[in-house]
Amino acid sequence: MSALPAAAVEPLTIVTLSTALAGVFRGRFCDILLRDRVPAPFDEDAVVYDLGETQRALWFVRRGVVKVGTITADGREIIYDVRKEGDVVGELCAFEPVRRDRAVVIERADLVSVTFHDAMDALSHHPAALQDFVEVFGGALAEAYEQVNSLANDDVMQRLVKTLRSLANKLGEAHGELIEIATYLTQDELAQMVVARRERVSTALNVLRQ
Repeated sequence: MSALPAAAVEPLTIVTLSTALAGVFRGRFCDILLRDRVPAPFDEDAVVYDLGETQRALWFVRRGVVKVGTITADGREIIYDVRKEGDVVGELCAFEPVRRDRAVVIERADLVSVTFHDAMDALSHHPAALQDFVEVFGGALAEAYEQVNSLANDDVMQRLVKTLRSLANKLGEAHGELIEIATYLTQDELAQMVVARRERVSTALNVLRQ
């Protein structure tokens, strides 16, 4: 089996936390928070926010697809989640004032920005949502360690299969007995999600096709 490079392990520790935390801001609370707010358009490949920025804001996806990830110290890009309509990006600003992740548009998107202060103010007026926030944070920390351990010990094929299944669940469209991932992702982007060289991901994809 091939272990993850050391530089990739730290960013992956926040994957579960980020995804679970994003779930707090969905549903009825999302509707309350976004009332009367106008979305801003973003073209494909536009950077929503980048590493090192200090603006503490959440971005709610009203249309389109956005990838969330980071760039390691050795310059490698890692994609650790893909968000679509109804999701939120930028939620990690809840814990750190300086961005350690970045968000880039994959498909033209409409996004609504909400400052961290406004989000916390809304949470304070909805105790049930605030309780969910705390519970998700605590549970996700424990789950993140378990997930990273699994990712660090899976080989490229296993990580690729898990990634494709995750993408099918999030972006898939049913076509008879098959599920088609409608959003176009390059092999480079798949490799960034799997945390492996593109050549190895390409080889694994060919094996799966066969």
